[in-house]
Parts: sequence; structure tokens; C-alpha cells
Amino acid sequence: MNTGIISARYARALLAYAMEQGAEDAVYDSMKSLVRTLHEVKEFPVILRNPGLRPSERVDLICSVMEPSPVIRRFVRLVVKMERVDMLIFIAYEYISLYRERKGVYAVRFITASPLDDNARSAVERLLERKEAKRIEVEYVVDESIIGGFRMEASSRRVDASVEGQLRRIRKEILKTNRKLV
Repeated sequence: MNTGIISARYARALLAYAMEQGAEDAVYDSMKSLVRTLHEVKEFPVILRNPGLRPSERVDLICSVMEPSPVIRRFVRLVVKMERVDMLIFIAYEYISLYRERKGVYAVRFITASPLDDNARSAVERLLERKEAKRIEVEYVVDESIIGGFRMEASSRRVDASVEGQLRRIRKEILKTNRKLV
């Protein structure tokens, strides 16, 4: 079974249907919520595979972590009926990708050692909007292991201006220099 092809077909069909209904933004938010839940609650996929769950219970469980609009509920019923629940995360990722492409959304992950205040967040967003000239969607993540500075990940680009990254580069350079001496 080719997970990529199947999930892409479901995601394209969902986007087309959501656009017909004028609900593509709500479905986008629901898909992001589903992905977040599937990553945060590791037991969720195991619970969904429980053979003791009736299809209606499975639909209710999935809809409970999303915005249960009529479009979402109908889609989830279809996924459960077609026994594609295991592919739900792939479908969600593909929908998010298709939506961003169609709407011109530039998604950025901004990682810092401590939380940013509102002024810093708005400065980051203004800078990115000026640079990218698209609708920017920034996810702020706190990771104390980077010690200071920031890391920014956007599509295929990555900027590492963290203290951890600088230390790693210095260590690599020292090891490289020492190998030449030996």
C-alpha cells in the first residue's frame, strides 16, 4: 500500500470539498489540532486501533480533538468507514501542505531558549513578512538546550544562530584542526 498516494488523494478531496463548503480555513485549523494531538498524546493512535471501538465511537473520539464542523465529521466518517484511520496523520500533513501552498502561507518554526515577549514576537513577524512577502504563520517553541539565541526553520531553510550551534561549530573546527596536527 502506498501511503503517500492514498493520503494525497484523501487530502486533495478534502480540500476540494472544504473549498466548496467555504470551510477550508476551519478544516486547516482542525488538521493542525489533530497533528498536534497525535504528537502529544502517544497513546491516541493505539486507542484508535482498539478493535472494541464501534465506528461511531471512533468518529467521536477523532472529532473530539478537532473542531467538529460538519465537513470534518463527514470526512472522519468516510476515513473510518474506509478503514484509513492509520493514515489520518499523513492525510492531515498533506492537507496542511496543500492548504499552505494554495493560500500562500509561509510556515516558520522559531525556536528560542526562553519565551519571547509580545514585542519580540511582533518584531520577528514583521521581519519575516517583509522578507517573504507572504502570509506568515509562526510557531514559537521553547527549547532550553539551545542555551541562547535562536533557530529558525522554514520549509527547506534552516538558520541556526543559537549558542548551542556556535559551540558545535567551534568543536567541529577544533577537531578538524587537531586531526591535521596528528
